[in-house]
Amino acid sequence: MKTVPREGSLCPGHRSREPWRRWITSEEGTRQEDLSEPKQVEQKSKDLAAKDKEITELTDALKRLQADFENFKKRNEKDWTERVKVANQQLMVDLLPVLDSFDKAIEDAKDNSNPAAIKKGLEGLHRQFFRTLQRDGLKEISTEGKFDPFVHEALMREEREDLEDGDILEVFQKGYMLNSRPIRPARVKVAKRKEGEPEDLRGKEGHDVHDNHINEETDNEEEAQDER
Repeated sequence: MKTVPREGSLCPGHRSREPWRRWITSEEGTRQEDLSEPKQVEQKSKDLAAKDKEITELTDALKRLQADFENFKKRNEKDWTERVKVANQQLMVDLLPVLDSFDKAIEDAKDNSNPAAIKKGLEGLHRQFFRTLQRDGLKEISTEGKFDPFVHEALMREEREDLEDGDILEVFQKGYMLNSRPIRPARVKVAKRKEGEPEDLRGKEGHDVHDNHINEETDNEEEAQDER
């Protein structure tokens, strides 16, 4: 009589006659799992559904993050535009007294024929205007001393023997900085050291002059003897 083993009676490692079953060891003990084709299809469907759900959740999170970033950019650009407008408004408020002074100077110049008084008034306006700009961070670039390529622009070079190479000779246009950033370079004329003649050439010229002097003295002596 053929004995049919009960389900779960086969030990791990034993070749089962049912290829769609396999042994699974877990904390609950050893059990068999049905790997028949319907079960495999069902398990794969569940895995795909889980992955699709995960992809959908990640895609939604990415879309929300992208939308938040776009909103942040728009808010930042709007805030920056507002700050620029406020800064320009404050600058205009600071310049209004200078504009009032110009208006007053023009009215006074109509009845004033004294050039010295007009010049003095213009100098006062210049000082007022420059101080207003200084309060907002404007600084004049110094042109004393040597040429600095970071803040100066050389428009001309002039050979000089009495100055060092790179000394500033003349300022064509003043330069300015806003806080610590140059906004316009100072345009200047720069000295170029005039190179002297080589020593051997100067020595040769000296010998030629000496020889010519001796020849002239010899010719004079010969002429004096002929006259005698």
